[in-house]
Amino acid sequence: MLRILLVEDNPADAQMLRTSMVKTGLPLEIIRVEDGEKAIGYLATSPSCDIVLLDLNLPRVGGYEVLEYIRNRKELKRLPVIIMSGSTDVDEIDRCYQAGANSYICKPIRLDEILSMAVALVTYWSTCVKLPSRRLAARTCL
Repeated sequence: MLRILLVEDNPADAQMLRTSMVKTGLPLEIIRVEDGEKAIGYLATSPSCDIVLLDLNLPRVGGYEVLEYIRNRKELKRLPVIIMSGSTDVDEIDRCYQAGANSYICKPIRLDEILSMAVALVTYWSTCVKLPSRRLAARTCL
């Protein structure tokens, strides 16, 4: 089962993504937090997820800071982080990759595009990729 930490402050965006990902029929669990502070809190106490789907523009603590937190923690370094942003700014995209993002997805606007992206995302990370073990992160955090 793929466990996704969804860090998204917009309830409508989060619900559309959740609904679209569930429609794939693939086994997954989605843990949603609304801001970067809660994302860091979750990762600090129970880093049991396979991937992080991270919005950049978040209240309290921004997405860049969450990404930096993940990449600076030995127990989280291997955790795949997928940035999902409305921005197509090349400098912003480059900054995310430079900071250690595994992927950068421009947020789709139309419902059919959201569904298509969600299917591709979940299928890729569920069936094509061999993810790092969650056991290492759990052992290291104790």
